[in-house]
Amino acid sequence: MNTLELKPGDKVGIFYYDSVRIGTKAEIEVIERISPTGQVTLSNGKRYTSDGKEIGAVEPSYLWTLDKIQPILEKIENLERHKEAERQTYLASPEGRRKQAVNDTVKAAIAALNQYGWYADVDGHMDAMESEIEQIIKKYVSAHEPTS
Repeated sequence: MNTLELKPGDKVGIFYYDSVRIGTKAEIEVIERISPTGQVTLSNGKRYTSDGKEIGAVEPSYLWTLDKIQPILEKIENLERHKEAERQTYLASPEGRRKQAVNDTVKAAIAALNQYGWYADVDGHMDAMESEIEQIIKKYVSAHEPTS
């Protein structure tokens, strides 16, 4: 990418990484200014060399054209939609409803203990109690069907 052809106010793609293990990250940012040598400063304050590599980063991001970054952004959006659909399907299932009921009940119990001053985890005893509450609720939920 030739950064000298860019102008302040233009939009550029920023590519962070594309990994099977940790996923994909990319975004679109606006150029704030360009130096005579081609260094680019974005509206978020990040600076890039004339080659499009982030300045001062251990794991740098790179400037890409919008045409090149668009398929990656679409891939990320499709993946997020797919994950959200899976999550909603799981939460609608009986197992998902049970797990959500257990989590909400444990949160409510801990909130009530906090409200009245009994939840202070000095020695780690409350973590064990939280786990015990969770086991009791799980046992109850698995043994009884919901009323509605």
